[in-house]
Parts: sequence; C-alpha cells; structure tokens
Amino acid sequence: MKNLITTILLMTITTSFLYSQNAVVEIVEEEQIQTAGGISFAKELPKEGTYQIIYKATESIPSIDNEILLTVNEKRKAEEVEYIIVNEQTKIKILPYSIIYAKDFTPVATYITE
Repeated sequence: MKNLITTILLMTITTSFLYSQNAVVEIVEEEQIQTAGGISFAKELPKEGTYQIIYKATESIPSIDNEILLTVNEKRKAEEVEYIIVNEQTKIKILPYSIIYAKDFTPVATYITE
C-alpha cells in the first residue's frame, strides 16, 4: 500500500512538473514572437507627427538620413520623451507611446527651430 501511494505521488509530481515546463515554454515562445514583432516594427520609418526635428534657427532645414529615422521607433519609450542627437545643430525629439496613442493626440510639426 505504501508503494502504491509513493508511486501515485511520484506520478502526480512528475506530471505537474511536465505541465509547468510546457507552460514556461509557451510563455517564452509568446515573448519571442512579441520581441520579433517589435524588432520588425522598429525597422519601419516612424509616422510623421510622432517625432520632431529640432534645429538651430541659424541653420537651413536639415535633411535627416533614413538610417537615423529608422532608429526613432527603436528608441521610443512608453512614458518618456527621448532625444536623438544628430549633431551640434540638430536633434530629434521622440514622443512616447503614451502620447501618440492618447485619444486627444495631435501630430507635431516635423521641423521646428530652437
């Protein structure tokens, strides 16, 4: 009788362990899919109005290489405004997701002087 209880207990623990491992694998796979989706999203050019190119008033309007613009989505944060310094005269202001997905969001001008 003692052997039977030990066997049943061992089978229950083993089955429980296997199911928990399966759940962990599913969660990891789901996170990897979300990360992969985030990476592919980051390689898209950002929508105008979700970032702002700020330049010195003494300069002409700068041209920004698409390679730099591709990093905007990578650097965009959930709650904080982020900046990319292009050079001494130019920086890019990146609006956070909390602002651009707000119901009352108004796109910003692409170029402004400082």
